[in-house]
Amino acid sequence: MRGKCPKCGAVFNIKMGLSVLHVGPYRLTKCPACGKRSMMNNFVTDPITWPPEEKDGGETKAPLTDEELKQKRADDSRYEDTSDSA
Repeated sequence: MRGKCPKCGAVFNIKMGLSVLHVGPYRLTKCPACGKRSMMNNFVTDPITWPPEEKDGGETKAPLTDEELKQKRADDSRYEDTSDSA
């Protein structure tokens, strides 16, 4: 089931479960994007927009080793202007 927040417009998956307050396809749900509670339609066909997708493809980078860190600093310092123009 998908819900669409009428306040912020986020579309997200709603967990199936017992709902105390519902009227037809609408039920009281808390939006994970904005945190507001409101009566939301449970049967939305819009594409899911929450949670937002990660831009780096979801891959986590391993921390740099000491040698890699030294090499990176050396490469970065190559572009610094070290001449004194004063």
